[in-house]
Amino acid sequence: MNLIDVRTNKPCVAIERTGYRDLSLSERHRKWGWDCPAVDLDFLFLEYDKGKAVALVEYKHENARPQYATHPTYQAMIDLGTRANIPVFACRYTGDFRQWNIVSLNTNAKAVLPERKTMTEREWVCFLYHIRGYEAPEGLFVNDGVVI
Repeated sequence: MNLIDVRTNKPCVAIERTGYRDLSLSERHRKWGWDCPAVDLDFLFLEYDKGKAVALVEYKHENARPQYATHPTYQAMIDLGTRANIPVFACRYTGDFRQWNIVSLNTNAKAVLPERKTMTEREWVCFLYHIRGYEAPEGLFVNDGVVI
């Protein structure tokens, strides 16, 4: 069913489906009590290749609140990645996508990225290809006429 804008008599842009559903589920879940915790992760990416998980990456914009690996939410995410035997990374990026600050959160991640590292977008993309066992195609780095 399309909603109609009464001013223009044209269809409205569809409401983002998960926006209201996830919010109401999140609010409902909170009523289930303190001892039944869950989290609606902001921007958790499952990096995969040919149907196989290769990493979990929790992305945060540079202006997002600080995150701490010791928080129970992060501990659960780290536990999930460790049980799946895949790396877990936290990645904070700048609004212009020029800088990517990567932190390895489990031993699997530290095996491929031992220390916290600041990368360019190109370096981050190459790293994502690397964890899949590939090299990034050179033509990939021209995005809308801009070389990254």
